[in-house]
Amino acid sequence: MHAFIKTAGIVAATGILLSVALSPANATPNTDDISSTVSAGFLTAFATAPDSMTGVTLNGSSSQYSTGTATGWTITNARGTNAAWSLSASATDFTSAAGTVDTTARTLPIGNLVITPGTVAAGSGSDAAPSTSPVTMSTSAQALVTSVSNGKGSYTLTPDYSLEVPANAFRSNFSGTVGSSDVNPYVSTITFTIA
Repeated sequence: MHAFIKTAGIVAATGILLSVALSPANATPNTDDISSTVSAGFLTAFATAPDSMTGVTLNGSSSQYSTGTATGWTITNARGTNAAWSLSASATDFTSAAGTVDTTARTLPIGNLVITPGTVAAGSGSDAAPSTSPVTMSTSAQALVTSVSNGKGSYTLTPDYSLEVPANAFRSNFSGTVGSSDVNPYVSTITFTIA
C-alpha cells in the first residue's frame, strides 16, 4: 500500500509541473515560416509494339489473327497540374517487302490492327487511373490512353495487339528463291506520341 501512495504522489506532482509549463500566462509564442518550392516535372511515356506476333496459316475460308502482347508501358505525368494528356499512336500499313522472285510488295491495311490497352494501374500516390477501350489503328493518330483531368502520377499497362489477316491475303514474300529463302514478314512502323 505504501508503494501505491508514492506513485500517486509522483503523478500528481508531474501534473502540477505540466500545468505550470503549459499555462498561457507563462508561454512565449514563437512562430516561423517554412517554405519549399515545388517545380514541375515532365510528361513522358514508354510504349512499344510486341517483340513478335504469332504467325498464321491461311485457310482460304476465314480470317486468321496474328496476336502479341507488348512489354509493359509506363506513362508518367509529373507536370503538377490537372491538364489533360493523351497517349496516341499512328502506324503504316503492314508490308511484306518484295524479293528477287516475289517482286511485288504485298500489304495488309493498318485498319486490320486493333490495340487493346487493357487495365491501367495507377502507381502509389497517383490520381485514379483512366479507363481504356480497344482502338482500331490508322495512319492518323488514334488515342490509346487519355486522362481528361486529374491524371497526375505514374501508370502502367500491358496492351494486346491483334492483326486480322483475311482469307484472301497474300502470303509473306520470300526474299529469294520461293520456299528455300528467308521470308519477308509483314511489317508496320508504329509512332507513339504523348501530349
